[in-house]
Amino acid sequence: MNKRTNPVMTFLRGKGFYVVLAACIVTAAGCSFVAIRNMMSELNENTSSSPETGESQWITQPTLPDLPKAPVENKASSVPVSSKPVESAAPSSAPQSSSALPQSESITSSAPEKPAEASVPSFVQPVSGQMLHAFSGDELVFNKTLGDWRTHNGTDFAAAVGEEVKNAKAGTVIKAAEDGSWGGIIEVDCGDVTLRYAGLSIPMKVKEGDAVSVGQVLGKVSEVPCESGMESHIHIEAMKDGAYADAQQWLK
Repeated sequence: MNKRTNPVMTFLRGKGFYVVLAACIVTAAGCSFVAIRNMMSELNENTSSSPETGESQWITQPTLPDLPKAPVENKASSVPVSSKPVESAAPSSAPQSSSALPQSESITSSAPEKPAEASVPSFVQPVSGQMLHAFSGDELVFNKTLGDWRTHNGTDFAAAVGEEVKNAKAGTVIKAAEDGSWGGIIEVDCGDVTLRYAGLSIPMKVKEGDAVSVGQVLGKVSEVPCESGMESHIHIEAMKDGAYADAQQWLK
């Protein structure tokens, strides 16, 4: 019994196999092309519709303007020229003249010297006359007016009646009064010593509590009653630490 031959198998054993294989290849290529085209279309649509944010945003370079093709000319005639001449600054490193002095030396030499201020004297002579009788300390001397021997506690300076008596040393007047034996008297506290002026006329020029300077007029010469037997004079005593002292050491 003969077997029945299958026509499909017969076709495939011949040239039909290659025909089918080619058809399959063409069909697969066409499907791949369609799939790739659809995928690219979707990708382009997603890219254009999605916002450009974060790291996925592309940085685009700005478009540069077109540069002129022809070179730009700037003629000298179109440039404004100032009517004022430009002064060139002298170079800072220019050497100075050898005759010029440094600034500090020129100022010192040109500045006028101030005269030295006269020092204020610390004392003056109360009157212009010479000393007549000195301080005797503990030694007794004869008093012609009273006719006895006693200590001479002051210093006498010759002075005409009416002559001005000047304050010998700056201080404060602590007493200004009239005394029966000494006439008008003024006591000045000078800090380290108290000076007592006797034989002034009344009224006197200062009063108790006044501050007196060196050379200030205290009054005028009159008479010392207890020494009236002598020539006209002014009597000055010095008291230091409650005891009489030689007034000459503050009057020279």
